[in-house]
Amino acid sequence: MAPLLLGEWLSNPQRESRRNLLTTALYLESVEGLADLETALIEHAEKVRGAAEGLRERGISYRLLVVKYKPRWEREALKLAHEYLGRVALLGKDSGFIGEGDEEWICICDLLDGSLNFMCGLKYYAYSFALARRGELVYGLVIDLHDMAYYRAERGRGAQLVEDGVSRDLRGMAAGVPANFDAIATNVVLRGFNSVELRCASLELCYLARGAAQFWVGRTWVPDVAASFLIVLESGFKFADWSFKPLNTLPLDYTEVKCVASTPKILEELKAKFKSMEDAVVPV
Repeated sequence: MAPLLLGEWLSNPQRESRRNLLTTALYLESVEGLADLETALIEHAEKVRGAAEGLRERGISYRLLVVKYKPRWEREALKLAHEYLGRVALLGKDSGFIGEGDEEWICICDLLDGSLNFMCGLKYYAYSFALARRGELVYGLVIDLHDMAYYRAERGRGAQLVEDGVSRDLRGMAAGVPANFDAIATNVVLRGFNSVELRCASLELCYLARGAAQFWVGRTWVPDVAASFLIVLESGFKFADWSFKPLNTLPLDYTEVKCVASTPKILEELKAKFKSMEDAVVPV
């Protein structure tokens, strides 16, 4: 496989300037209260981190964390969304679907993604929260709970990384990375690539957006990656399923998804090499 010129593609100013303003207007109307909700969610993430650290110190079981506490935190986030947006349904990693089915808004979340990492003392765990409006993903927030840096995106308005109070545009950031892995793999083992797996799907996709790898491939669930899916799209990357059919959105239900993300050029190179990404995955 020829060298994958990630930086070359992302640094092309013509590509960076290609924005469809009509599509943007259709997807995302001005949402009163969204900025305040984001502030409340960041505060909630700090609360979740503190509570989780306390539970770990007490030596609670991983099962209890997943069965009792993670659903509780998801319901708290749903309550916050209600306060700022009105009627909102929930699609939670550990709560499933809560709602009537006719809500304008759905929040899709995993508020301690990488929870096994957390319980083991590894640093890759995150607070992942997305909003869909009228069936379309419009907002994504992924907070790295290790250092509280966060990634955010609004459909049609770009994606940002905020560290120590400083916001940087993610579009084009990957072009400035001096070296990277071939791939980030989520819940799969790849054959023939220098890949890394961190066991936290939301952060793994955000690391793609900032240039840690040439492409991402994974098998995961919608609540794990809804927020980071939008962040990656708004950073200038594209998604495809494992047969390389373009994937522009996610189903808004508790569905397993198998997809790959990168620049169009790299996706074409992968397609030329593999009939399907199944051919690159080692059966386990």
